[in-house]
Amino acid sequence: MKKLWQKNAVRLNPVIEVFETKGDLILDQKLVKYDVWGSVAQAKMLNKIGIITPNELSSVIAGLQDILKLNEQNKFILEAGDEDVHTKIENYLTEKCGEVGKKIHTGRSRNDQVLTVIRLFSKEQLILIWQELITLENSFLKFAKKFQSVAMPGYTHLQKAMPSTVGLWALAFLESLLDDSKSISHAYELNNQSPLGSAAGFGVPLGLDRAYSAKLLGFAKVQINPVYCQNSRGKIEAEIVASLIQILATINKFASDVLLFTTAEFNYFTISESLCSGSSIMPQKKNVDVAELLKSKVHLVLGYYIQLISLSNNLFSGYNRDLQDSKKPLMESFEIVLDSLKVADILINNLTPNKEKLLSSLTPEIFATHRAFELVKKDIPFREAYQMVGSSNQDIRIKDIDKLLKLSTHIGGTGNLGLKLFEKEVGLSKVGFAEEENHFYLSIKKLLEN
Repeated sequence: MKKLWQKNAVRLNPVIEVFETKGDLILDQKLVKYDVWGSVAQAKMLNKIGIITPNELSSVIAGLQDILKLNEQNKFILEAGDEDVHTKIENYLTEKCGEVGKKIHTGRSRNDQVLTVIRLFSKEQLILIWQELITLENSFLKFAKKFQSVAMPGYTHLQKAMPSTVGLWALAFLESLLDDSKSISHAYELNNQSPLGSAAGFGVPLGLDRAYSAKLLGFAKVQINPVYCQNSRGKIEAEIVASLIQILATINKFASDVLLFTTAEFNYFTISESLCSGSSIMPQKKNVDVAELLKSKVHLVLGYYIQLISLSNNLFSGYNRDLQDSKKPLMESFEIVLDSLKVADILINNLTPNKEKLLSSLTPEIFATHRAFELVKKDIPFREAYQMVGSSNQDIRIKDIDKLLKLSTHIGGTGNLGLKLFEKEVGLSKVGFAEEENHFYLSIKKLLEN
């Protein structure tokens, strides 16, 4: 296959070609539709400024639509010698559409082409993750509502601390996920700018309408400086992966708790057997290894984050081929987080608190702080009350634990979980997601209409 940069009959050394393209072709296969979208926008922009005619535009868009259909049928396959997705598509258009296939690259470089493709790919992946994030938020909210008053021990330093509830425990993860939604939203905003038309990093001597192509692709703005367009590769990907790490950190903590609280020693929760595996030698084993694997994923993606940061540092301004290797850590991070969100949702929906075991675990010492505050209400200074309870060997017995839990009436306390506020926050997250999702897909739908 002739390369886009090939100027004579000299062929690239085959070992070098395989080294440069083998792994990247597998990744580029996932980017076909995004490169088609970018090429449609480029073609419409070139028609707008008079580089290609209306007839040529119709021809090339028909060719690009054919590629989309072939790709959906798994018939547009990148093979050794294609070099990359951009070469494959341009060569196909030149063969099927004639001269206009040779014009489609006018005003762009593979440098801004791959940037545009990665931005579009990342936008859709972030939308998919946002969607799964909202699903998980709703599952935690539902779980917290259902078990809001079920008493359980609260821990610090892995030692019993104060009485808590299952609802309070679950809402800690919900609030964390809501913060994670904000991180995803910020990453989406940063990614949502079009580099198309920056070419090799210095613009071109043509009156390109970069704002027009950006609008066609549903980007919020044009990324202005062409050198920075190139310099931002790796940087924006790292910001995206940093936001993904926040999600996995929340899931990690949830999975860690599940692993501890489902042990025979604790037995605070029961998990559906459909989520458990067994042992090849020990007949009695029921392993919650799904939680172990969920717990591990943050470490994998943290490694990808380090790769992205490392790849994008110590480079001169402008495009550097090193950045080709940023595709894999980005794409695999998206895949891991999407899978983890779906599995975490299954886990929370198959978890049941063992109410009697939780209640019996509220041993007398856990009420010490509440006893100190009873003394405070009798006008004894807190530090004195603290010393009085701490030095006493008195066995603290609580008859009505539900009544005691309702004493924490401040916002977020066991007697005032703030469920209405959480419902509102989840709703706002859903609205923000829906607006971005609708804008993106409506823009692409309109883009592909002739």
